[in-house]
Amino acid sequence: MNVLLVSPWFPSPAFGGALIRVFETLRHLSRSHHVTLLAPVDAPPAPDHLRALTDLGIEVNAVRVSEAGPSVAFRLARGLLRGRPLIQGLHFDAAMARELRRLTARHAYDVIHVEHSFMAPYVSWISPESTARTVLSMHNIESLRFRREMHVARWGLRRLALAADHVLFGSWEDRAVRQFDAIAAVSSLEQTWARDRAPSAPVNLIPNGVNLKFFEPVQRTDTARAVVFTGLMNYPPNVDAVVWFCDEILPLVRQRYADVTFSIVGDKPTAAVQALARRPGVEVWGRVPDVRPYLANADALVVPVRSGAGTRLKILEAMAMRRPVVSTSQGAEGLDVKPGSSILIGDSAAAFADQVCALLANPRLGDALGQEGHRLVEERYGWPICFRGLDALYGSVARRPVLGDMAAVEAVAR
Repeated sequence: MNVLLVSPWFPSPAFGGALIRVFETLRHLSRSHHVTLLAPVDAPPAPDHLRALTDLGIEVNAVRVSEAGPSVAFRLARGLLRGRPLIQGLHFDAAMARELRRLTARHAYDVIHVEHSFMAPYVSWISPESTARTVLSMHNIESLRFRREMHVARWGLRRLALAADHVLFGSWEDRAVRQFDAIAAVSSLEQTWARDRAPSAPVNLIPNGVNLKFFEPVQRTDTARAVVFTGLMNYPPNVDAVVWFCDEILPLVRQRYADVTFSIVGDKPTAAVQALARRPGVEVWGRVPDVRPYLANADALVVPVRSGAGTRLKILEAMAMRRPVVSTSQGAEGLDVKPGSSILIGDSAAAFADQVCALLANPRLGDALGQEGHRLVEERYGWPICFRGLDALYGSVARRPVLGDMAAVEAVAR
C-alpha cells in the first residue's frame, strides 16, 4: 500500500512515549508499504535525525511550523474562533494543511494514517479527489486525560484552560473519531470508548510495545540505593507525577532510607521539574543519550502518575530490562500486569512509599518482579506482536468503502 502518515511531531529523535510509538509505527509500516511522513518542525531536522527515517525508505515531508510564543498564540486564537478546543488549535497549522492538500492531490494514497485524535481537523484538507481510507491512531483518550488532569492541576492558567475546554468543547473528541474509516486503540479502554462513538468503524487493539533487542537486561554496576522516573518532562501528567513524588512520597522513603536518590530522566524538563534538583537526593538529568544505564542501576522505576490516559511505555522498557516497577493503578492502566507479581501498586503517598521501601529492603523481591515483568513483555509486548493488530486493521480498511460524504466530514471538522 501507499501510506501517508500525519504526525503532530517529527519523530526523530524519539524521546518520550508518543514519539517512540510514532517512530515504531513508521518502522513497522515501512517493511511492507511505501510510507510518506508529514510532520511539523520548528527547525530543519539534523542530518542524522533525518537519516533515521530515510534509511528505512520513508519519504519525509517536514513543514516549518514556528513554536515561538506569538505563533502559538495565533494558532490558539484562530482555533478558538473556528470553534476548536485549545489542543486542536495548538496543533493545526495552515502550512501543514496546504501540504496535506498538495500531497493528496498529486499522489494516490491507499491509507492516510493520522496520529492522535486532536489532528482530526486535517481530514477536511485531504484532496476531494483522494480515494484513500483514513486511519486514526489513538494514543489515549485526550478528553479523559484532561478531565483527570483537572483534578490534580494547581490553580492557574493551565487549570482554567482545561476547565474552559471541558465546558465549551466537551464532545470534541467524539466528533473527531467519527471522521475516520478505522481506528487503532492502545488498550481495551480506548477500544471500547471508540467503538461506542464510532460504531461503523473497525477498532483494533494495537498496544504500546517495547524494542526487546534494545532494552535488554544488563548487569547493574552501581548498587547505591536509587529509584528513577523516565519520560518527556514537559508533559503535564509527568510533571505532576514527579512533583507529587518529591513533595509527599520521597520524604517518607528517606525517613527509612536517607541515602536513596531519585533520578528524573527525560527531555524538556519544565522550570518546576528543574527546581526539584534543589531537594535532597533529587537529580534532574534532562535529555540523555541513552536511558538504559539509568534504568539498569535503579532499584526500581517509579510511576507515581495521577492523571493522563493511555499506557506507559516506560513501564515496558523497565520490565524488558528486568527492573522492578512501582506504580499507581492509573499509571499501570491498560497493561496486563498483576499487582504483587509483575508490578507493585500504591495509590496513596504512604502506600507508594511502602512499596518502594519493600524493594529497597528486599532485593530478592525486586529480582522476582523483574523476572515476571520480563516474561510478560516477551510474551505480549514486543513491537512485532503489538503491530499484528495494525496489519489486520489495514487489511480490513482496504476492503471497506471510502468514507462517503466529504462535505459532511468538512462540516464536522470545522
